[in-house]
Amino acid sequence: MTTRQRLTTAVLAALVWIVVDQLTKALFKQILTPGEIVSLLAGSLVIVPIYNHGAFLSLGAGMSESTRNLVFVYGVLATLVGLLVWLVRSRRLGAIEVVAIASILGGGLSNLLDRCLYDGRVFDFLNMGIGQLRTGVFNIADVGIMVGLALLLLSGRQRKPALPASTNA
Repeated sequence: MTTRQRLTTAVLAALVWIVVDQLTKALFKQILTPGEIVSLLAGSLVIVPIYNHGAFLSLGAGMSESTRNLVFVYGVLATLVGLLVWLVRSRRLGAIEVVAIASILGGGLSNLLDRCLYDGRVFDFLNMGIGQLRTGVFNIADVGIMVGLALLLLSGRQRKPALPASTNA
């Protein structure tokens, strides 16, 4: 893929994650009241609106506000810029890797937008599981990040490292 193709693909894919995430957040903020819980699919999917100060599974929620900002705003922003630089500069990325990076960028940017708009918090609303085995509360942006990471891991496993040529003197 050319740089232009990588960027076009990445921008479109990232925008899809951002738009879907922000639309679902707006929808559930509008139709649910704080503290309301909606159980679907016999409890396998639970909609529970919360504002999360931390990261995935509320990790870091107990940090001071300045430390949280440093990690979850500036640290995330630096990571996303690093991914964008990798996307632009690496000529070896295939379509799967481009979509993977774009998914991480879209999810990360959407959650970063929440942090900027909602006093350092992210709106989460989904919980899945069976019985006592449940996920934490998450959102569509988190799904984008996880899909991107999974695609990167799978694409890395599919590539076999080239063995150096044997030279016998």
